[in-house]
Amino acid sequence: MIRDLALAAKAACSAEDQQSLVPIVIKLKELGQVAQKNGLLALEAELGTIEDRFLNLGLQLIIDRTEPENVKDVLDSDIYYNESNGRELLKKIIIREGLLRIQAGDSPRNILICTSIFLGKIDRSSFVNI
Repeated sequence: MIRDLALAAKAACSAEDQQSLVPIVIKLKELGQVAQKNGLLALEAELGTIEDRFLNLGLQLIIDRTEPENVKDVLDSDIYYNESNGRELLKKIIIREGLLRIQAGDSPRNILICTSIFLGKIDRSSFVNI
């Protein structure tokens, strides 16, 4: 988990922006379910449905069995060295966390908990029955 206060400040955004990221948290949970049921290689079938460049890149690295530390380095490089801020930066941080947890074999529930925590302004009822 990224614990950089300067980065967190750059990723600050409104409750509306955070609410708009709920679907990405749900998508990460769904990807975790696919990986848990069918293995990491099954995620390849999901690539065609993923429009987000950052999420697609991370999935490709995981599918290609890139070492977890290398996946982390690539995703962190994009987060730290590209000019993202606000909602876009928060989205990348959430995606990074979710992908690393998927690769580590975490349960879909744990993926949901650990990615939704970044959406501090969102009422937890947004995630009920998911």
